Amino acid sequence: MRGEAAVFDEETVIGSWFREKIAKGAFKRVLSENPDVVAALNHNWDKVLGRTTSGTLRLKETDKGLEYEFDVNMEDPEAVSTYQKIKRGDVTQSSFAFTVRSEEWTNPERGSESLPLRTVTEVDQLFDVAPCTFGAYPQTSVSARSRSSELQGKTAQADSNGSEEVREVRQKARTRRLKLLTIYRDWE
Repeated sequence: MRGEAAVFDEETVIGSWFREKIAKGAFKRVLSENPDVVAALNHNWDKVLGRTTSGTLRLKETDKGLEYEFDVNMEDPEAVSTYQKIKRGDVTQSSFAFTVRSEEWTNPERGSESLPLRTVTEVDQLFDVAPCTFGAYPQTSVSARSRSSELQGKTAQADSNGSEEVREVRQKARTRRLKLLTIYRDWE
């Protein structure tokens, strides 16, 4: 699964207290320190979907924002359930939990109905990235790649590399499909 946990230079309203936006480069320092970050559905740390320290969650700052990608554990029913919710379009947004190291405040003009604007220029700590039902920034996203498309891509790549590798990739694909069938059968 892949998503944009944060988007740069887009405003959102936090509560009814202030507007907020994230500046480009806000994640550069914290990501360079290889933090221990989890992917967790709706920020629920009891439902960990991936983790940077185990290599199952990958983060990177792009021109658009903070991108994340994690591997779906097909042996974890909660992960499979989350994958299906995202694939169906029931969960479409993302979020992130963080603390602020550096920020800039802009107060609205006197007499304006606008809320103050906080621009986060540097994130101090990053705790999680989260596929969310309702993210604080509606411009965020999450999507699920089809496992069969991924396996077909690997098979096609292996076809061009030689027959032994093709057999190995196809065997892994069959094993994965059998595991999925067993998981789904056990749920019913």
